[in-house]
Amino acid sequence: MEGLAVTIAAHACGKWGRYAATPEQRATDAVDALTDKKVGLVLCSRGGYGMQQIIDRIEQGVRTRGYNGAAVCGFSDITELHQLIARLGGSSIHGIMCKPIATLPDDAQPWQALRQILRGEACDYTVEPDALNRQGEAQGILRGGNMAVLCGLSGTAYDIRRLIDADREAGRQTLLFIEDVGEHHYKIDRMIHQLRLSGVLERISGLIVGQFADCEDDEQMGCTLMESIAQVVKGYDYPVLFGFPAGHVAYNLPLVFGAEAKMEVTKKAGRVTCSALPLGLEPRTP
Repeated sequence: MEGLAVTIAAHACGKWGRYAATPEQRATDAVDALTDKKVGLVLCSRGGYGMQQIIDRIEQGVRTRGYNGAAVCGFSDITELHQLIARLGGSSIHGIMCKPIATLPDDAQPWQALRQILRGEACDYTVEPDALNRQGEAQGILRGGNMAVLCGLSGTAYDIRRLIDADREAGRQTLLFIEDVGEHHYKIDRMIHQLRLSGVLERISGLIVGQFADCEDDEQMGCTLMESIAQVVKGYDYPVLFGFPAGHVAYNLPLVFGAEAKMEVTKKAGRVTCSALPLGLEPRTP
């Protein structure tokens, strides 16, 4: 968004093996960004692996120094950071990061939609119907992210089940969004069953299935990959929306996690709306 003052983290442009810096340096950068009172948004440069190494260090540092309320924008392994922001009581954006912002046309919908969210506006999306959809309406706090990462956090302080239970205790429902990339069909099947066995799927009010990029169907499974997911959730009565355009794809629409959201699934279309993120970032002189 033009006119905003931008600060690049101290070690963001470095090189340390497959990472930008050591675990200690990366954690320090994240803590600084989430505690500096002048920061309103933390825009991740990429969603590469490494967050699980430092997420607990980041939380300890942020709780010691005080969370500044900044939102985080990113996806993939940034799912772990979304979980932390939720634990801190904040909201975050599942959306494009630095490379897409630098390469997408200025009028690209994912970029335009992100700008709207940064201005504090609500998002409202309509998508094409899918044969696997289950019709209905649901609302709740939107949560989720990359399914492999969510399953990898099972049993930890950042378990999605903990957030859902906290929503229930507060008298709120939860909408769950999932997406993934480059996973075998049988692994996707294993992960959706893990969400079932852990009690996640029975506790949500609706499911939004995003893009599963580079995840090919395996004919030995006896069904398509999306049918594997549909079969696991068929025992629940909430609406299910397949094919939402978010995930590891170029057309990656932003979603506001931690915000009140609503989904409507009909024969003609699917619709997802998210309440505004309380940012309203205004351009200022650096």
